[in-house]
Amino acid sequence: MIVPGPCERCPRPPRPITLPRSLPIKSIKIDTKISSQVATTHVEQIFRNDTDATLEGTYLFPIPEQASITEFAIWDGDRRLVGEVRSREEARRIYDEIVRRQRDPGLLEYAGKDLFQASIFPIPPHSDKKLELTYSQVLRAESGTVAYRYPLGTGRQVTQIGTVSGRIELDSKEPLRNIYSPTHAVEVKRSGDRRSVVTFESGARPAGLSTVLRASREDFGVTLLTHREPGKDGYYLLMISPKDEWAEQEYTAKDIVFVLDTSGSMAEAGKMEKARAALLYGIRILRPQDRFNVVSFAGEERLMESRMITADDQGRKRGEEFAQSLRSVGGTNINQALLVRHAAV
Repeated sequence: MIVPGPCERCPRPPRPITLPRSLPIKSIKIDTKISSQVATTHVEQIFRNDTDATLEGTYLFPIPEQASITEFAIWDGDRRLVGEVRSREEARRIYDEIVRRQRDPGLLEYAGKDLFQASIFPIPPHSDKKLELTYSQVLRAESGTVAYRYPLGTGRQVTQIGTVSGRIELDSKEPLRNIYSPTHAVEVKRSGDRRSVVTFESGARPAGLSTVLRASREDFGVTLLTHREPGKDGYYLLMISPKDEWAEQEYTAKDIVFVLDTSGSMAEAGKMEKARAALLYGIRILRPQDRFNVVSFAGEERLMESRMITADDQGRKRGEEFAQSLRSVGGTNINQALLVRHAAV
């Protein structure tokens, strides 16, 4: 955030102005590269001064524990001015000298535990102010799970934030199994089993962005996340992800029962066609040694076959024909569908 203050050395505005507690942020762009446990984060923030006055501001950024800043830059129009990281005392002395010359200092100084500050001047009226910050950190690994977090907000101070978007590039020595964000809807694109790119774009969330990843040479990566507040029941999230590539001899025959809701509500917004497409996909990727059955449930339950059938060419064709015949009618009876599913195995 930028906490604004009046510029003592600038011409006073024609009338008194009310300063916001912090300048609103138009946008935040995050570009992070994580190699094993080392994360390098580049942040671009655009602040807005909607007042009639030229302001001085104190930029505050909650640096993650044990992180170090590698670069800080302030944009003055089309010019990118790279700041210098100094001690607090030296930064203050240089800042005062530069402000007297009406130049943008862009000095970053340590302000306290896990918090850095920069003196920003000038911030012209009715204008944007773009800042860039790059820092590196070693992420903590617990039981093979590595968590990355980008903070939003400082303490209890609430800053108006526009859009937040980002890109996280993952490069691991071990195969990446689980990639998950508990705070944002993310898109994950894999490039092999050791490289992935996570992207997101959304409105801001005060809790910040969190991403959890698990690397493992095992056939299945298992990640267990737990949470419990004092005096309350806890909960957990268990993620199990197989490796991407399997040798032919590693596959084992499986029995699968597909259960599909065909009630009247599935006719809305093309839900039935999407469900049918998912069912057809599931049937078509079965292997000849697999067995399967299909249960549709609405007012009445309908079983494709009275027993499991082999997923050979003839069996998959039978499954596709059954899927194409399904229509969305009747009510919903989940309990009866589960009982029928048990009988279908």
